[in-house]
Amino acid sequence: MSEELKTQEGIAEAPATEHVEQNTHPAPSAVAEAVTEAVAETPIETGVEAPAQASTESVPEGASSAEAEAKQPEYDVNVLYPELVAAKNQKTAIEVTGLRRVRGGILVSYKGMPLFLPTSHLSLKPNPSENELLGLLQKTFNVHVHELNEEDKTKVIVTRRRLLRVEHLNEFQVGQVVEGKVVQITDFGVFVNLGSVDGMVHVSAMSRRRVNHPSELVQKGDTVRAVIKEINQNSQRLSLSMKELEANPWTDAEKEFPAGSQHKGKIKSLTDFGAYVELKPGVEGLIHISEMSWARRIKHPSELFQIGQEVTVHILEISEAKQKVALGYKQTQANPWETINQRFHVGQIVKGTVKEVIQRGVVVSIADDIDAFMPRGKMHPSVRSKTAPFQVGDQIDNVLVMDVVAENHSLILGMEGFDQGSKPERGERGDRSGGDNSRGGRGGGRRERDETPAMETKSPVTLSDLLSEEEKRKLFGENAAS
Repeated sequence: MSEELKTQEGIAEAPATEHVEQNTHPAPSAVAEAVTEAVAETPIETGVEAPAQASTESVPEGASSAEAEAKQPEYDVNVLYPELVAAKNQKTAIEVTGLRRVRGGILVSYKGMPLFLPTSHLSLKPNPSENELLGLLQKTFNVHVHELNEEDKTKVIVTRRRLLRVEHLNEFQVGQVVEGKVVQITDFGVFVNLGSVDGMVHVSAMSRRRVNHPSELVQKGDTVRAVIKEINQNSQRLSLSMKELEANPWTDAEKEFPAGSQHKGKIKSLTDFGAYVELKPGVEGLIHISEMSWARRIKHPSELFQIGQEVTVHILEISEAKQKVALGYKQTQANPWETINQRFHVGQIVKGTVKEVIQRGVVVSIADDIDAFMPRGKMHPSVRSKTAPFQVGDQIDNVLVMDVVAENHSLILGMEGFDQGSKPERGERGDRSGGDNSRGGRGGGRRERDETPAMETKSPVTLSDLLSEEEKRKLFGENAAS
């Protein structure tokens, strides 16, 4: 016998639930013995080689099961077995009549051929009562062919479970509110038993607020109410939603959190691109990483925040219809660029820490709230020629402020003692010189060299002049390039 008998029909299509796991089926050997015993004890001829005349005599109402068996027509297994094979392959129902109670179930008749209906496949209940079993005797009903035996074609097992589930599903309607018990919790949702069928509530449909794991809301054995969103006849399951029964927290959210206002919230989660903040249960907004600091290069939100932290945020934009809020954090802090000229001036000597190394230079932190940029061309010749002149975390003393442009959020650094009049390293002139003009290009090759410190030029060298659009976005966020 196949191991398939050990599972409920149709359950393999989705995770099993607790009430299903309690259903115990007869072992294959026990079922075979039951069929053999049932057939042996039934006064029906099973080895007829040629089709026999079927009896047309009907069973009187109220006749005993033994009398019903005696009136059963003879059958030819070679004729009926192909019909059973086709019914199993096509998953079509066959009509049978209950004959008598046997060990492990009841014996039914299909056109005179005895078939075995196990107790575990007789009802949707885990343990049907004896009255339910006896109530099917002398009754005609439909079943599916569950298992066949090629070696002994008279040993056929049938089931009613799938048919009963389909009938029960027809009792439900989309939009109907149901109540059931949580029987299984997974990472993606919970399974709720509604009596004879199960419904699944996806984690995204459990609540209007963000739920990281279903166990945050329910536990196994809890009774929950939900709305039927979809009925799937193939999987014989219902898709449910619990959040439909919750009040919508976004109602009047635009009035409660108007754009331009500031509110306190709690950090719920961190991602590479920002931090999600809960303003109230069910209403969350995103602080994009570009809205976290005015002048610091934030690589990851964890540099500023941790989950559970309470923060004050600025409402940049809110849409009640889209259920989205764009938040800012830097707007709640002082903007250092407004006072940058009072704190730093051209020619000032400062100290800094290397925060990031890129091809054209290094990002240097010169204060808790200021990250500046040092181009390779403004480094000392002793380090400028190196492939990697600095490492992240290096301390640099005697850093020279070369240029401050507050409106562009730009602060350019150089190293004290860098050679302003020496010939630039190959590739450092880049687009400014247009290549090597020593042989007399327009204006003369050597005159093309920038021999004036950046602080004295009419058009000062800023970070925007030295970086590509992509590097600007990497350093200062999406809005820096504009």
